[in-house]
Amino acid sequence: MLTRFFELRASEAPENQIAKDNGLPRYPQSVPLGCKTKRWVRRKQFQAALGRMVHVSPRDMERFYLRVLLCHCKGPQSFEHLRTVDGVTYETYRQAALRLGFLEDDAESISCMREAAEFRLPYQLRQQFTTILVYSQVAEVRQLWERFYDDLSQDFAHRYRALLRQEKEDMIKFKTLKSLNDLLQISGYAVADFDLPQLHDFPALVLDSLMRNNLIRLELEGYDQNTLQAIVDQEDQLNEGQRAIFDEIIQAANDPDQGNKLFFIDGPGGTGKSTLLRHILAKVRLAGKIAIAVASSGIASLLLMGGRTAHATFKIPLKLTNKSTCAIYMQSHLKGLIQRASLVIWDEAPMTHRHAFEAVDRTLRDITIYTNIF
Repeated sequence: MLTRFFELRASEAPENQIAKDNGLPRYPQSVPLGCKTKRWVRRKQFQAALGRMVHVSPRDMERFYLRVLLCHCKGPQSFEHLRTVDGVTYETYRQAALRLGFLEDDAESISCMREAAEFRLPYQLRQQFTTILVYSQVAEVRQLWERFYDDLSQDFAHRYRALLRQEKEDMIKFKTLKSLNDLLQISGYAVADFDLPQLHDFPALVLDSLMRNNLIRLELEGYDQNTLQAIVDQEDQLNEGQRAIFDEIIQAANDPDQGNKLFFIDGPGGTGKSTLLRHILAKVRLAGKIAIAVASSGIASLLLMGGRTAHATFKIPLKLTNKSTCAIYMQSHLKGLIQRASLVIWDEAPMTHRHAFEAVDRTLRDITIYTNIF
């Protein structure tokens, strides 16, 4: 269909003049596509028609920008002609679309990153960078990466400062990309989906990374130790009730084989529940243990350090029954993370249907080979 449209556009025949004056979406209004012949045939009688093009995800970059050009350019003659602007033939459709002004510039993204770089930690800045990639149409991803690479990789530059020059540069870039890749995977993306340096450029480091559980590594290395220590140093500010709960839960996390392992914290709004949870998480993580923080809603998860929704963390099905289980596989990194966890905090738990708790319970007992109810 598309190649035939190009042929008609290139033709000098008078009856094909309409192909030169219209883009592909408007072309079927006058010249429909024959169902049997798969050829464009001029209408004999007027008929209102709407041309529709198949949706293309922005993740499929070349096809997406090809679609953008087809929707806006009138009468292209070939694929190469689509990529030609003012006599210059560009290598990609995205470059041509950018040159024609069909894409917004990245001024807002740059301003957002520049402001955040002044006060955010490198890991937080990488979180923001991935959010921009996933939810914004960044025109020049590579330029945005290069502009803020030093800020994005600052913690790794400090950690590996003792390595030799080339080894150090490779390690810093790989670790930064690996961290971005882990964050992108949370939203179903990867570094390979964007115009960024690729992980396969560092085969030896990739092989070494594959031997480790990335989720465990992220939990153990993803929190700033100074921030955790600052929270722990404020434990004396907990009131009597908070302190009693804090001590009991920390004791259970340190000695899980004895005593009660299930706690329910209840209290009116403004009584310090979120503050208590922040202190508990900081204490456990500063001790080198893994604490999984989840909430029943996305907004509630934002109040927890490293928090995510329970559905995203435990892979809880959206459609629940009294026999549902979670999609956690025996060989997955998530299974290893749960097995290593010393503590799970579930905020706003009463908001969740009982079938969700039962599904998580069945799954946890299955992957940990534990017969008692969690």
